[in-house]
Amino acid sequence: METSGLHRYSLAAAAFTLLLVITGAVVTSNQPGGHIPAAEQWFHQMVAGVVVLLTAGLAWRLSRVADRPAFPKLGWSALGLVVVQAVLPMLAPGAATLHAVLAQVFFGVTAAITVVTAPGWCAGEMVDDRMRPPLRTLANITLGMVLVQIILGASVRHKVIGALSHIGFAVLVALAAMVLGMCVLNQAPQHRTLRPAAINLMVMTGIQVFLGFGAFIMKLMMADTATGVVVVTVAHVTTAALTLGATVTLTLRIQRYFRAAAPEEASARPSVAS
Repeated sequence: METSGLHRYSLAAAAFTLLLVITGAVVTSNQPGGHIPAAEQWFHQMVAGVVVLLTAGLAWRLSRVADRPAFPKLGWSALGLVVVQAVLPMLAPGAATLHAVLAQVFFGVTAAITVVTAPGWCAGEMVDDRMRPPLRTLANITLGMVLVQIILGASVRHKVIGALSHIGFAVLVALAAMVLGMCVLNQAPQHRTLRPAAINLMVMTGIQVFLGFGAFIMKLMMADTATGVVVVTVAHVTTAALTLGATVTLTLRIQRYFRAAAPEEASARPSVAS
């Protein structure tokens, strides 16, 4: 099956989705006196319309892939998610936090689609998983923690909760991401797809933590709508999406390329704590 065209289309959809997250962060961060500037709001809505159209096309193209039964379900699920995300502000104007979370989650879905539609997805060297607990378990836990952190971050940005829980959990998420990345590099140091995915996750996590603490400190010294605060906050939201995308990418590749170790090797597995 030739998937290069579908993969390029999914990359375009993911890129516009990231732009949607960025413009949404600009709208949320730049509200002098609680008023949203018309220009920023218009541009954000325009990008949202483009994303919905791209996702509709992506769902249609995925539905035409006959030898991948999961593709149609993935495509139509993505379309349903982006439609809900788009109409939520109209149906429930007070659901700003959920709107922001769904935008990030949708970017994670588009990242997953770009991974599984890549031409080399079905190829590549398999690796024995010698970790205890298995890397698949560690990856799933890390992905869940990243999602929780995104919810906390959106709640802080929309002033639902204070920043301390978000900051404290960020330390745990960063630790989990770094441990996962190092374990993958230890088990598959030369793998052509696992290695870059692990490095990317660790780099994005480091940048995200740095920007998060930077935004927190700047907000203590300046107004929330100050240019410097807005820039750093938007960058922090953007890297949150990229960190989620990196986590999704590595999780999928771990599921694809790591296989359970042979029974006789199970007792010899190294543990994360060792």
